[in-house]
Amino acid sequence: MYNPSKWITALAAVLLAACSNGRELSYAGGDDDGSGSGNDGPRAVSIAYLKSLYQGYPLRFEEDLTIEGVVVANDRNGNYYKTLVVSDGTGGIEVKADYDKLFEVFRTGQTVRIGCNGLALGAYGGLVQLGDPAPGDYETGYIPEGELAARIVTTDKPVQQLLPETATIGGLLPRHVCTYVAFEAVQFVAEEAGLRWSEADADTDRHLIDARGDTLRVRTNHRADFAGRKLPAGSGYIEGIVGWFNGRYQLRIIDVRNVVMEEPRFGIVPD
Repeated sequence: MYNPSKWITALAAVLLAACSNGRELSYAGGDDDGSGSGNDGPRAVSIAYLKSLYQGYPLRFEEDLTIEGVVVANDRNGNYYKTLVVSDGTGGIEVKADYDKLFEVFRTGQTVRIGCNGLALGAYGGLVQLGDPAPGDYETGYIPEGELAARIVTTDKPVQQLLPETATIGGLLPRHVCTYVAFEAVQFVAEEAGLRWSEADADTDRHLIDARGDTLRVRTNHRADFAGRKLPAGSGYIEGIVGWFNGRYQLRIIDVRNVVMEEPRFGIVPD
């Protein structure tokens, strides 16, 4: 049987080894071209650069590239399954990892360093993901549990308080995908009043609308711990991780406590 304490001990050992061998990464942040490098270690690139390498088909890394970012979502509430979402200020990416309780090891707000050599970039519904090279129907698979401690390493940087970027539905851009975002003055469409976040047997889309009439899908896993709750009836504020699926943005909630809709519902303002 798997022993979480042994796994965490192994993770700490890998981190200690990385620190003790003197290899420091020079992180190439911002709109970099991937030219950042350490003198004797992995080449550190931004998440935006890493994602730009995907050209419509799976790409397996055979170069020692490394990304570093903050965990903005994990599997704590069940809305993500065996997935971390990591963001570095240039963008974010989903990282698929075969472990049932990632939140016990990788906390939101924690900075992690991911070694990409041997991993693969792929896409699902147009959303670029980082994972294990997959021999099956999907472009990426889950990084095996036995490899996680070596591939995803927590740093000694302090755990951050996550602060979302405020955006509008109509103002969403590709850089927002897999980042933590907040929307103000929104509500669920009238047709969904009284419904639950998700149906009991299938992941479900609901729809936000703002005063301009712009709409945004809200995707909820039917196993999420809040899936059976009713949607809030009023208008107000919501936070989550922006996603992308088949040409449209969507939102995933990471903490239902950050959905505050206590204002009266509004009408739609025509253009």
